[in-house]
Amino acid sequence: MVRLGNEGSSVAALESDRYCGSSATGSSDTAQAFGADVSLRAAGRSLFFVLGRGAAPDEAVNAVGGQIVTRLPDPRRVLAVAPLDAYAELCRHPAVVVAGPVSIDAERFEHFAQLIALDRAPP
Repeated sequence: MVRLGNEGSSVAALESDRYCGSSATGSSDTAQAFGADVSLRAAGRSLFFVLGRGAAPDEAVNAVGGQIVTRLPDPRRVLAVAPLDAYAELCRHPAVVVAGPVSIDAERFEHFAQLIALDRAPP
């Protein structure tokens, strides 16, 4: 929700169960200069690419409530599912060089999952 001025009149509202909501996450200089109240909330889970610092980033992923879904040929590189609101914490973890959300086409991911046997139950 974006509101301008102290009277609280709503100029624009953006509703999305994945990225926006009512809890504030911070404020920018621009928002403050215009007297805007900007609120964003991340909810749900997302797929992330995570690169570990010298080793596989399993500990970091587990620490934020995530789960490794596949390992890439370099063991320091994984794809993991984690809560969206844990993204910043994952990026700051000392065992992580870089972490970022991955956006994929569902049909292509289904083929990828079959290729690496992700769709099979663990033994």
